[in-house]
Amino acid sequence: MKSSPSISQKEINDQLDRILSFPVFSNSMILSGFLTFIVEETLEGRENLLKEYTIGTNVLAKKVGYDPQLDASVRIHAGRLRRALNEYYSGPGYNDPIIISVPKGAYIPNFELITPSIVQSPIQTLKVIFKPTLAVIPFHCLGENDLQNLADGLCDQICTEFTNFNEITVVSYYSSRKIASQGIDSKEAGQLLDATYLITGSIQSNKNLIRVRVQLIKSATDHQVWASSYERERSAMGTFTIQDDIVKHVINQIGGSHGIIFREAAKASPIKHALDVKVYDAVFWYYYLLNDLNEETFKKGLVVMQNTVQFDPQYALGWAILGETYVAGFFFGYDCSVLAPLEEGVKCGKKALSIDPRCQHAYQTLGLAYLFQHRPKDCLLIIDQWLNLKSKSTGIAGGLGFCLICAGEYERGYSLLSESIQVNPYYPWWFNAGLSIYHFQRNEYEDAVYWAEKMQRQSIVWELILKAVSYVEMENFSAVKICTQELVQIIPDFWAISKQILGSFLQSEEMINRLFKTLKKADL
Repeated sequence: MKSSPSISQKEINDQLDRILSFPVFSNSMILSGFLTFIVEETLEGRENLLKEYTIGTNVLAKKVGYDPQLDASVRIHAGRLRRALNEYYSGPGYNDPIIISVPKGAYIPNFELITPSIVQSPIQTLKVIFKPTLAVIPFHCLGENDLQNLADGLCDQICTEFTNFNEITVVSYYSSRKIASQGIDSKEAGQLLDATYLITGSIQSNKNLIRVRVQLIKSATDHQVWASSYERERSAMGTFTIQDDIVKHVINQIGGSHGIIFREAAKASPIKHALDVKVYDAVFWYYYLLNDLNEETFKKGLVVMQNTVQFDPQYALGWAILGETYVAGFFFGYDCSVLAPLEEGVKCGKKALSIDPRCQHAYQTLGLAYLFQHRPKDCLLIIDQWLNLKSKSTGIAGGLGFCLICAGEYERGYSLLSESIQVNPYYPWWFNAGLSIYHFQRNEYEDAVYWAEKMQRQSIVWELILKAVSYVEMENFSAVKICTQELVQIIPDFWAISKQILGSFLQSEEMINRLFKTLKKADL
């Protein structure tokens, strides 16, 4: 052990705790376990035993007798450990009193006491983007061997599709298969793959049906956090229909800003401070805003998202979500601290695509921004560009379907919206507004009221408008009166500016005029 003579074991352990609280370590069982093991062994005077084989069996759960010459995993993770320590000390650990390092070519840590200077360098801004790691473990096939091809196809396609969700890191299916072939349990597999979550499942069949069960497991606790079962006709086994249908459902239930991973993460700890980016990045705040949107949470979220892209200017998803936040601020009339929120939204969306042309959320941000800017051609163009990606993200499909309906392309928009809400029930409230508009233009007024009420008053004005015009057509004038009286209470000059409100994002003059004339009937 190389250390300054004045460093006590308690001081080293305190420094270890500071490092382990850094999300790069706290989100990685392997990195935290690796560093803890070599530090504790060194403090106990067993540093001479810190060899590749010892670390492999104690940290990476390698089987007794494994050959480090044939398995380079310890060397690979040692390199990751050194990079993680460098990242910590160039960020939140910049002014820490003790430096723990692992020299190349060895696994014995160094401990160095740093004497504080009179004039300290400025503390570096914490730069952390939380990206959970997902691995797909081969499904267990019960009974017939010919189901193995379907199982491998499902797993491989799930891995491939998750690479389109740039808020999640995906372990290659080849690595997962290799680990699973060792016959270890899911918790151990998660540790070896350094995966936060594992997808696994089973396939069985009888004469007529194939049943596929899929589970999402949190690897640190081995707890199942989501599961679903699918039954399909065995006669479809020779096609890709079974595989495509199941994969689409799985990835949209689990991935994306509305998926189970980020819903679980966002509610895991209460939000205490607007600048607490050590815990929450753009994705967490986006989900939180969707479910508890008010001006206070909006302002906090805006600050966090602005800081997030400042900390990591190459974070495409952060730019996309920041852009959508500006658009939301414009829609609700919140103070965005900029003169032109929609222009800022467009800039952020374009920045995201310049970093990552497959950043799906950026297409939604630009679609919404162009819609509110009354640039329908640009809105439709960005939607077509997203469609060319052939993505299976139904969350984004729903957002762009809403844009299409507002632009007057009702059937195309409805197709995307209806598919989106069938796959993922945790969609944002404004999808309901699009469905209400769609049914109104089809003269299906009861359905229009149904979807307006599902907005749950998150945009009271539009809920009341869509209900009022539908009730007029249904000749339910007592319900009309209730809606219009409440509209006037919220906006005293509503009747004078009603057409301006209708045209705030609707692009079809025909629809705007129809709604306006119907509202005039309500006024009478």
